Amino acid sequence: MKSILKPLLMIVAMALGMTAAATLPARALVELNVNKGNVEPLPIAITDFQGGDALGAEISGIVSADLKRSGLFAPIEKSAFIEKISNPDATPRFEDWKVINAQALVTGSVSKEADGRVRAQYRLWDTFAGQQMSGEQFFANDANTRRVAHIIADAIYERLTGEKGYFDTRVVFIDESGAKNARKKRLAIMDQD
Repeated sequence: MKSILKPLLMIVAMALGMTAAATLPARALVELNVNKGNVEPLPIAITDFQGGDALGAEISGIVSADLKRSGLFAPIEKSAFIEKISNPDATPRFEDWKVINAQALVTGSVSKEADGRVRAQYRLWDTFAGQQMSGEQFFANDANTRRVAHIIADAIYERLTGEKGYFDTRVVFIDESGAKNARKKRLAIMDQD
């Protein structure tokens, strides 16, 4: 009887072992390689600012370049615009902007005040919600109109991302040149772009 019991116990033990192994979940080696995020830039339409002719185009060009350089926005080519904005204070035809997939629209104007200052104003529109998101005006002398464009880009960036803009940042650096015993130092200030 002992001789039969031993092989029987072995068979039962093997059967239990195989049953236990079959109930375990199968495992495979899963390898994830996360090396960069993929963010789609937001399509944004930035019209030439009205009233200042070359100055209006310059300001809107700076705003567009700033936002594009951030990598979070994709300015739409002006040739794709259906509606030509003639009054930046009027509500735009949102359907025309949806057709070209502009999720945000920037309109603006530039004018010369009686005291010689330049007045630049902008409006940021949500084309899909059909409403104005923000709008401001700034005054500056002729020498600071480029800075005003950076400030407008900062305001748009902050409104759309929730993070403070950095386009009005200035970089200061010191340059040294000349022989070791007669070095000349030069201090320079420049825009971030």
